[in-house]
Amino acid sequence: MTDGSSYGSRPEYLPDFMNDPHDDDGRQVVKLDLAENRALAAATLSRFPAATGDVIDFESTPFEGRLWWDDEEHWTRMAADLLSSHVQRGERIAVIWGNYLMPVVTMPADVAVRRARDILDAGPHFWIHPLGGSVLIECLMDGQVTVATIPSSLVQDQRLFADGRQDTELPEWVNAGRVWEA
Repeated sequence: MTDGSSYGSRPEYLPDFMNDPHDDDGRQVVKLDLAENRALAAATLSRFPAATGDVIDFESTPFEGRLWWDDEEHWTRMAADLLSSHVQRGERIAVIWGNYLMPVVTMPADVAVRRARDILDAGPHFWIHPLGGSVLIECLMDGQVTVATIPSSLVQDQRLFADGRQDTELPEWVNAGRVWEA
């Protein structure tokens, strides 16, 4: 495990629109800091067993479905279908990159659908989590997409919400736009 010193150190690896202050979609993207990343990981990825590398071991944990995309166009249609099935209109999603140098980002789901190809091209692999939802979507560069319900964990919930919030109260950044404006 890393101490976090390299987390998010290469935001230029993100799709260009995410770093463009003049792009309408880019202005809706929020880059999570290390503490926010750790809180999100505790509520999502850390609840799954890891396989070799940093992908989820779906041989030892159940999943809802597995799909395969053939090309970028197929991926964009699949992303739209998946997000429409798991995200309410107006809700935000998080994109958790397989590259720790890239900061986790949140954005409205409609931005993720419009920019699905850009997100895929940033690779190497990533996870999509509808904020406030109970699923995690793993997207691998070989075309495999797996949808799984996030396992519940009382210990992790207590750690995540150690500041006294109830389980139904989410951190401010979950549904916020830019939360650290100067």
